[in-house]
Amino acid sequence: MESVASSLAEFVHLDGTKVTEKIIGIGGTNIVIEDGIYAIKLPRLSRFFDPDGVSVLIDQSRAPGEGDHDYHSDLINALDNEKAIYRRIGPHIGVTPCYNLSSTEPSVQMLRMGQNLQQHLKDNRPDRKKQLAWSTQLAEALAHIHSRGVIVADVNPSNIVLDDDSNVRFIDFSESTLMALDWDLKSPDEHGYSILSDIGQLGAVIFLIVTGRPCKFTLEDAQDSCEPVTWPQRNSLPETANVWLGALIEKCWTKGFRTTGALAAALRHVEVVQ
Repeated sequence: MESVASSLAEFVHLDGTKVTEKIIGIGGTNIVIEDGIYAIKLPRLSRFFDPDGVSVLIDQSRAPGEGDHDYHSDLINALDNEKAIYRRIGPHIGVTPCYNLSSTEPSVQMLRMGQNLQQHLKDNRPDRKKQLAWSTQLAEALAHIHSRGVIVADVNPSNIVLDDDSNVRFIDFSESTLMALDWDLKSPDEHGYSILSDIGQLGAVIFLIVTGRPCKFTLEDAQDSCEPVTWPQRNSLPETANVWLGALIEKCWTKGFRTTGALAAALRHVEVVQ
């Protein structure tokens, strides 16, 4: 999400009126506004474009002209797809619920949450008991998400929030893929993301939880290959030899866990020694 300091005049509703509600999040394809106890994700239908140093407001709430790409439909379809993902996942303790699943409006209504995990860990160092609890909660939630036929593709600490009981929850599925009902749980999506890449990204989140140091697990565009993306080189990631839970993190990054359930089971067998 971008800084929320952008001008309110940049954003419009579906009917073309300016957004005057408090904006609490800005993404590439959506904005998040505050509505009482709720946070509502809406399509980002306008943005400033800066060709040659001249700032121009692009309003995508209007129908495209003849021959123009229909960005309006793309943005609406992206939120419709995210809502379909929430329907498929269903209720789970590790996923922030969507409260307007029956609505046909292109929006996602959630409870306003506290800090995301990335923000929280900048100023807080949880003890090992909490580190293990959060890591296990995330692995169990991700195992459920995969079992419902969803590849997250963007498992990162800015898309994980803390609830009022200091449990961690997944909150953003804007980059995720809804797989076919007969998905074999092994095949990647059309972009090359898979259960294994989700596990790799979760390993980077666990590394941050344990060490406090940010870590990026990024699949790169493939060069001269039939594959759409390539696995990151091991030397692009931190060493784990002297890190608590390092052996499990290493297995996340080297395809040692074939399912998220296996990772969750391994975490449940870890004993915390103070």
